[in-house]
Amino acid sequence: MSTLISLLPLIALFALMWFFMIRPQQKRAKEHRQMVDQLQVGQRVTSIGGIKGTVRAVDETTAVVTVNGKGTEITFEKQAIKQVDPS
Repeated sequence: MSTLISLLPLIALFALMWFFMIRPQQKRAKEHRQMVDQLQVGQRVTSIGGIKGTVRAVDETTAVVTVNGKGTEITFEKQAIKQVDPS
């Protein structure tokens, strides 16, 4: 019985850590995955490296982004797109 009581604080600490650290990270990852899956041609995006541009083409795993008005294109993994910028 005393062993169970001594493990109770450890179990409570793990539960708190899960609710305050792991669960929010899982939620952010799910939201990012949904954003990447809904990526469309013509959207303005920012990459994880801070490069801003307009999506020109999208396939299953990559997105081609035009980064300036002169037609410079960069191919990114879709997971490297940090956010879709408001138009």
